[in-house]
Amino acid sequence: IMTSDDTHQRTLDLLVENGYFGANPAQVTLLKQEKVPALIDNQARFAQTEDKWLVDTKPHGHGDVHWLLHSSGTAKKWVEENGAKWLVFFQDTNGVVFRALPAALGVSIEKKFEVNSLTVPRRPGEAVGSICRLVNEETGVGMTCNVEYNQFEPLLQATSGKGDEADESGFSPYPGNINVLIFALEPYVATLERTRGSMPEFVNPKYADDTKTTFKNPHASNA
Repeated sequence: IMTSDDTHQRTLDLLVENGYFGANPAQVTLLKQEKVPALIDNQARFAQTEDKWLVDTKPHGHGDVHWLLHSSGTAKKWVEENGAKWLVFFQDTNGVVFRALPAALGVSIEKKFEVNSLTVPRRPGEAVGSICRLVNEETGVGMTCNVEYNQFEPLLQATSGKGDEADESGFSPYPGNINVLIFALEPYVATLERTRGSMPEFVNPKYADDTKTTFKNPHASNA
């Protein structure tokens, strides 16, 4: 479970008070991500706390989980000591995902996927990232990845001349990303060893208005 300063102690207290909900405490690992300055606009000016004397901060973001799993040795331990084969990332607000995970994991095993993800149908223009395949026209190299919703429409316009349009199903042909990822553990750990779990910095701002200069909430600009 990845936590932050805002949630770590409360999460630990909840687990202890409820006997880890039947799990062996040794099965549960809490990894706390660091906090970073919260930004208020495109100029990357720092937000201030209410008393105006301190820089306001926020949890760094989802990508920290890879560095934490590497630096703590957790992922490597799962492979070498526990014999684990697969790793699933999911959001704590998405409890229903367990209905789909057995099938998704089965597909990953059968197809020998090193990485897989779950998606949902999305309407054109819906504020959710889209899973699509991007191909470099010069090199021919392609990748299947998520494109954030605030970048997706401009990308389509630039590459195809038309925007996100519904197909015969009424949904976009590009399914929605729900941040549920399935990794084969051995190649994942090897990648962590090579990259040290480092992820490129990325900010997904939520703007206050159509000028797209000031953020709606400094804490809501995800990294």
